[in-house]
Amino acid sequence: MNVVKKIGTLFLITQTFYSWAQQPSVDTIKALNTVEVSTPYVRALSTGNRIQVLDSTLLNKYSSNNLGELLNTESDVYIKSYGLGTLATTSIRGGGSNHTIILWNGFNLQNPMYGPPDLSLIGINFFNEVMVQYGSAGATWGSGAVGGAIHLNNAAVYNKGVSVESGATVGSFADKQQHASVEWSKKRFISSLKISNHAAKNNFPFQLSDQSIQRQTNAELKQVGVLTENYFQINENQKINARFWYQSASRNIPPSLGQQINVSNQKDESYRITSEWQRTSERLLSTIRIGHFYETLIYDDFINSVSKSKTTIAEAEGKFYITKFDMITLAINNTYTEGVSDGYKKNPHQNRVALIGSYKIHNRKSTWNGFLNIRKEIINPDNQEIDTIVFTPFKSHPVLTKSARPFTYSIGGDGILKCLSFNVAIAQHYRIPTFNDLYWEQGGNINLKPENGWGEEAGITFKKQIHKLSTCLNASVFNRVINNWILWTPTPSGYWSPDNIMKVWSRGAEYRLTLKYPVQKITFALNVMWNYAISTSEKARSTTDESVGKQLIYTPMYKGNGSFGISYKNLNVTYNQKYVGYTYTSSDNKHYLNPYLIVNIKLSQLFTISEFKLQVFASANNLFNSRYEVIESRPMPGRNYQLGCTFYFNQPNN
Repeated sequence: MNVVKKIGTLFLITQTFYSWAQQPSVDTIKALNTVEVSTPYVRALSTGNRIQVLDSTLLNKYSSNNLGELLNTESDVYIKSYGLGTLATTSIRGGGSNHTIILWNGFNLQNPMYGPPDLSLIGINFFNEVMVQYGSAGATWGSGAVGGAIHLNNAAVYNKGVSVESGATVGSFADKQQHASVEWSKKRFISSLKISNHAAKNNFPFQLSDQSIQRQTNAELKQVGVLTENYFQINENQKINARFWYQSASRNIPPSLGQQINVSNQKDESYRITSEWQRTSERLLSTIRIGHFYETLIYDDFINSVSKSKTTIAEAEGKFYITKFDMITLAINNTYTEGVSDGYKKNPHQNRVALIGSYKIHNRKSTWNGFLNIRKEIINPDNQEIDTIVFTPFKSHPVLTKSARPFTYSIGGDGILKCLSFNVAIAQHYRIPTFNDLYWEQGGNINLKPENGWGEEAGITFKKQIHKLSTCLNASVFNRVINNWILWTPTPSGYWSPDNIMKVWSRGAEYRLTLKYPVQKITFALNVMWNYAISTSEKARSTTDESVGKQLIYTPMYKGNGSFGISYKNLNVTYNQKYVGYTYTSSDNKHYLNPYLIVNIKLSQLFTISEFKLQVFASANNLFNSRYEVIESRPMPGRNYQLGCTFYFNQPNN
């Protein structure tokens, strides 16, 4: 009964704050407790790639933000955003949006019709850890893992007791967010429920070229989400879990600068259900997982356009330890997809069966690791006129034949030598066309070839404690070739259609410096990231093509993030700035968006009140009111503010 009373008190306090905070000039954010997360499955399959882990401590600072905003500030991922609450996609190492896959606890969230999910619709507060895997990983994760993979992970911490969290955020442009979670954690059973709600008008003012001020219109957003998780420890060797994730969003599409008015609306709805069983023995780890995803997109622009997709994923995996120093992984994955759309002449479906193998070896002290991954995929397309794909180990160009099937592999390793660590990997990658690429009635190209190619990377990390100063410096270089790159371009008929750019070469470097220095009760922290990526078209598509040797559109060569933080006891102040260089908007590089520098500052304080924890924060975004665009003719907001709080309560088990 005491627990129930405390839970009720917590929700009452939160909603009282929310009612007070709904003022037109205020904004909110939340902070959460630290959660222990372990994802050996992902890390074991990612040897040789650069991995960046955004743990629960960092996610707490961004709990009122979406995945796109988090990655834009805290990673080397470039986010192409159309504005507040609108479409946000990724570009990793000079790749396109379809060259990054999003995985939720190992399940691929790619939509068979149009590719990866919209990052602006994925909230942070549903996950305990976000991992960014840089580099080609087609042999591990399959089609689309060309530039990298983003992993969204959930944790299971047994015997923690009853935990409750509730928070509210309000901000500029009528932005209001609420979230709550309840978890019951026993020795062998965990059940949790998380809910979120978000609404915003996004009616920010912006300046036109003639210095006049205009306000964004038709940009309202409403979004809700529910995530429930259940974990059960059957015995010492077996465990099972089940997860259900529901999302719904309704967004108005604002007009571009060239439009007088726009009344378009987009509704997104998704149901994601997964379950996983795992058994461990002395030398064998067995896993069976299954997931079913159903997504609906309704686009209303005087005429409704409805798109629906279904994806069912089933996978069985076995890890066998040959000795203490080497391990073999064998897995089979079956992915069945269907698409229904007003834009298709008929409704396509596709079944893919992947056979996956991996060998990993390490020395006695695990100071070095080597790996070899292979993947053979069997694709059964709906349309028998479409040739499927084959890759051979020593050819980067595909051979198209009706009986051919994809084969990819990767090889590499990592190691530690005193204060230095290194990683190196060579990998083959591919991406099969989406249903929209192939079957869209007005513009779809049934003659598209699959993308394919090679990627290489190498990195070195220096990490050392120099007296009180903690130092970490990382440098990585990469090289990647993609043949038959698929790009949608305008046609003489007035509509857009996809075609294969013959060859794209991406190369560059990434640098990261992290310093931390404590002085009595004060801790100073500095984090600097710099990304340099050249991504050019290498072969002309026609005699008049001026794109050869030029940087791809919406792929900036330079991008940098930097943050400086000061912590005193439970008080934290963080200064963050982000720089993006010239972004070309035409393939001949004659038209471009100017570079921009965005500065954010945030203040947070953690209070402990009896058995409750309260964290409050205030932040100012785009502090210097910079005028900038990420997508041409799509203005971004100027200076804006947020204010928020989160309450947390935990009742341990007796």
